[in-house]
Amino acid sequence: MNPSIEHIAKPVLSSMNSHVRLGVLHRVDAMERELAFLIERKNDDVAFIRSRGWSDERIQLLFVLNSLYQHLLGPVQAAARPGPQGLGRTIPIRHGKATFDDKTARRAERAVKDFLAIVETLQFQPRWLHANTCGDVVYAIATHEGKPR
Repeated sequence: MNPSIEHIAKPVLSSMNSHVRLGVLHRVDAMERELAFLIERKNDDVAFIRSRGWSDERIQLLFVLNSLYQHLLGPVQAAARPGPQGLGRTIPIRHGKATFDDKTARRAERAVKDFLAIVETLQFQPRWLHANTCGDVVYAIATHEGKPR
């Protein structure tokens, strides 16, 4: 991870459960390796978004946010949606020592809302958080930036 990106990501990642943190870091690493491969192969989409002012650092920041969303916030957001007959809201879900109830769901919704505000402040598209690979992210950026298809 680029040192400046690591400086930004470290406070967020350090507060996470080690299993979740490693999952996010492995995903970011895989996306960075794929970006290096695409650059080496002179990928048209990478060249296009670079010509539109996208630095590798900015792309890597998106990888971190994408990975946080995919590995942590997306599943939490899905769990916060009310289930049939109020499951997880009016009827708490208990798993071991953890309980998922209306209070937990509201906290999860606030976390996702705050996260999406960060994404918007950085002028990233929320749909980019749903991309599965570096190639998908790069393609989505290129399309957004107006690359003809």
